[in-house]
Parts: sequence; structure tokens; C-alpha cells
Amino acid sequence: MPRGEQVARLYRLIQGLRDTSRGLPAATLAERNGWNVRTVYRDLRALQDAGFPIAADGARWKLVDGWREAIPFPLSIGELLALHVARQMLHPLSGSPVVRDFDRFLGRVTGPSRAAPRQGELFRRVRAWLSTPSSLGIDYTAHAALLETLCRACETNRTVRAIYYTETRRELTKRDLDPYHLYFDPRLEALYCFAWCHWRKDIRTFAVHRFRRAVLTDRRFEVPPDFTPQAHLRGAFRIWREGNAVNVRLGVDPDHAGWVSERTWHKSQKTRRRADGGVEMEFTVDGTTEIKRFILHLGAAAEVLDPPWLRKEIAQEHEKAALRGAGAAQESLTLDDRGVGETGDRR
Repeated sequence: MPRGEQVARLYRLIQGLRDTSRGLPAATLAERNGWNVRTVYRDLRALQDAGFPIAADGARWKLVDGWREAIPFPLSIGELLALHVARQMLHPLSGSPVVRDFDRFLGRVTGPSRAAPRQGELFRRVRAWLSTPSSLGIDYTAHAALLETLCRACETNRTVRAIYYTETRRELTKRDLDPYHLYFDPRLEALYCFAWCHWRKDIRTFAVHRFRRAVLTDRRFEVPPDFTPQAHLRGAFRIWREGNAVNVRLGVDPDHAGWVSERTWHKSQKTRRRADGGVEMEFTVDGTTEIKRFILHLGAAAEVLDPPWLRKEIAQEHEKAALRGAGAAQESLTLDDRGVGETGDRR
């Protein structure tokens, strides 16, 4: 069963027990929610083993008397479970100060107490069920000090002197930045900083993991009163803006139309069903770099209908991919293969 259904079921179980002082038979919980009674028994016992204050009173299951007093903060069981769900959703930010501080807070809320010595073991099994492994997330452990600096700059409105790696140009640049806001994009599973760049004289987006150094200065700045992350990202397909609005129309074949059209990829998205079962999608985006990646991700399932120049660019990318696929694989040397050590010194 998908994890989302398990979470919903656990919430409804807990709410059902919370709302009755006498308790409820497992069969009643199963009947009310349309579940298999054996599934209910399994979930109740698993939650009990994990440390939830749940007990069987004859044929009835209930939250034990005094369970509220056993919790150091006046939070309900459902609220505690919500905290653990939130912690799992923070998995892509592992290693960052945000997760470190959240873990500290979570430990204070659910840590063992005299009244409940097993409280630190609460939700042990639930954590496993709710696990959200990240395939894209960046390990921010190595960037913890830099994140602290950026957070401090945002809090105190102080300019930072930074060295930043620009991926598109593959070069390091020195620049003074006024960090306005730190933003986490759940689709890209990465942290970004929206900052005024003194070099470019504009508000720019910076990927936190591409900073090589950031040092606080004594210079102060004021965030413009009309600045908001939403306004800054207006028009961007995901996170990057290029300063030019483009209207893009795509055709998606019937085999892929369902899963593509049921999602909202951009707030400007317009979708129209075609007679063959496919869909036509229209977007108005600021720049095409990110939407090109989206189109290429769809492969042969997507056809660019407009603008013509983007259709040509996508076709050229597909031609390059086809030529590479048809050719023989070539071995390439890594830096270490050429005799360069981890420090950059020649061996």
C-alpha cells in the first residue's frame, strides 16, 4: 500500500481513539473507515509497540488515561505525528542548519521524560513507513558554515562578499550580495538564495551549494518593501529567470498525456484534449532553459508546436542524442587517471 494511504489511515486511527474516552473495538474502527479488521489490529499493535500510549481495555482500544500529561509540551498525538511527517519531508535538506534545528526541537518535544521514559522511541516504526528517500537532494553537510553565514546575513541585513561558481559559464566570480531570502524548491530539492547582486545591479538567484565562500561584511542593506519570493519567481518555469517572456505550445502523445496533464508544471499552464487522446499544453515562461529540460525529459512523447525556433533547438538536441546513441561508447579519463591527486598536486 502506498505510504500516503498508510499515513492517512494512522491519522484516522489516532483521531478515532482521541475522540472517545471509552475506547472503540477494532471491528468498529474497521467498519467506520472501510478497512480490513486484521489491518486495524496490525496497525494498533504496531503503534503500541512503537511507544504510542494505546492499550486494549477488553475488546476496546483506547488512549491510556493521563496520556496528555506524559507529553512535555501540550501537543496532541496527531500533532506529534504531524511533526514526524514534517521531519521526513525535510530529508532533502539533510545536513543543513534547518534540519539540525528542527531535530533539536523535535528532540525537546518527543524526548524521554520521567512520566514517559519510552517517549524517545515514539513513532519508531512510523518513521520507517514514512521514509522519503531523496534521489536529487544535495548533501548540505559540507555547506553548513556557509548556510549559517547566509542565514545571518538575511537576519541582520548585512552584505556578504562571496565567491560563486556559475555553472552555465563554468567559472568562479567574486561579487558582493545582499541576501534577501533563502528559498527551498521541493521539485529540485535544493536551496536557493535570492539576493541583490552589486555586480549585475539586479536581484539574482543563486544556488546555495555553488557558493565557494561567503563572508559577512559591515555594510547594511534594506530589503525592498515590494520584494516577495513569489514576485521574484513570477514567470520562471522553476527557479531561473532570463528576462524574456516566451509562449510555448507542446503536443503530448496519447500514451503520456494522462500523467503529464494531471500535474501542474507551471501556473500559466493551459491544457486542451485532442481528438486522438493526446493533449496540447501551453505555457508562458520567463526564459526557456528550464522548459527545454522538461521537454527533453519527455523525449519522443512531446512535440514543440510553437515557437518555431524552440522546435528547431529541441530537434537538434534529439539529433545529437541519436548520433551519440548510434556511435560506439568512448572511454574517458578522470582527473585521477591523469595522475592528479585529491589535493590537485601531480603525482
